[in-house]
Amino acid sequence: MKKRVFFYCVPQGTPEAAAYQHETICLAEGLKELDIPFFSNVNYWQQSPIKEEYLLRHNPEIAPDDCSVVIVGSTYFDYSGKRLPQNLFHRNRKYITVYIDRSDGIRTSAWNAEFRKFDFILRTHYNSNFKYPSNIHPWFFGLSNRILKETAAIPEFETREKCLLVNFRVKHPLRDFIRETFLSSIQAHLPLNDSFDSFNAQSLDDYHYLQWAQSGRRHYPSYYKRLKESVSCACFGGYFVPFFPGDPASYFGSAVRKVLRDELLTKLDPRLSRIGQWDSWRFWESLAAGCVTFHLDFQQNGFLLPEMPENWKHYVGIDLRNIDETVERIIEEPEVFKKISTQGRHWANNNYSPKATASSFLKILGEAVKAPSRNTM
Repeated sequence: MKKRVFFYCVPQGTPEAAAYQHETICLAEGLKELDIPFFSNVNYWQQSPIKEEYLLRHNPEIAPDDCSVVIVGSTYFDYSGKRLPQNLFHRNRKYITVYIDRSDGIRTSAWNAEFRKFDFILRTHYNSNFKYPSNIHPWFFGLSNRILKETAAIPEFETREKCLLVNFRVKHPLRDFIRETFLSSIQAHLPLNDSFDSFNAQSLDDYHYLQWAQSGRRHYPSYYKRLKESVSCACFGGYFVPFFPGDPASYFGSAVRKVLRDELLTKLDPRLSRIGQWDSWRFWESLAAGCVTFHLDFQQNGFLLPEMPENWKHYVGIDLRNIDETVERIIEEPEVFKKISTQGRHWANNNYSPKATASSFLKILGEAVKAPSRNTM
């Protein structure tokens, strides 16, 4: 059997409910670069406002059983009435099954019993401080060609505005805590730019309007311009999860989280907690644009990616237990910013471009490819 991949996708919706399938797009773009054919149950992700050409195309002559790998995303599951494709796990299947879980929350649908039938579940927001079923592996948002196109040309670092871009449109507990602590301390030395785009698309041309609509109102040329013209960007996101109980995805853990979140968590020291929902498009966009990207320390907080970044080399990771130390280092070592800008952009483009994403995907599947019952690649 030829190498073929089959994606289950959701049709394009309205800008307000676009069902944006970012991880699917990144992976499909990478497979295309690697000349690995792929197909879909529907046409998805229009390539041009002029022609109805799609990245993922439906071919009525190609079914999942004609392919080596079948991929289902959490967006498909959510928009299909919380149902997986019919007969996905039929007895005679020879394809590898993969689920991409980008859902928010600690315990997602991927913890349900039927999801143990998947050969692999690729989980964004993966945190090694949490417990996961054995078929769940770390994954990521990553870079799509849309993002790379907007960040392909960047100005010299010396010409950028000395500011920290803080353009959050959605409230997160971690963002609130960072604003009260780190941002309030650093703004005297690195002024904050709080400007952000509204959700309208009044001044966009046909190409950018298409990207805006398809991405669920996440595409703004003005935003990418601000990124490229700013020295740094705050990319914090997530919420606090108490360390007790050890498995927050258990039903007991869910009950404890609910009580703590509603009544006590705000009174506890959030530095004693674990962080959920930490990944974001902003993190990758900032790196691709050559910003000095601020987040929490990945290793310290258990954030796990297939290829890990190094703190103070590829990004600046805040230590919640000693925020003043980070502020002092920024003041004392301003010359390190230019290196972090260059090295962070290089790391992201090298390891999380579409082609690199597809290569990481095939590497994860390598174990299954060698198994006699799944030797179809």
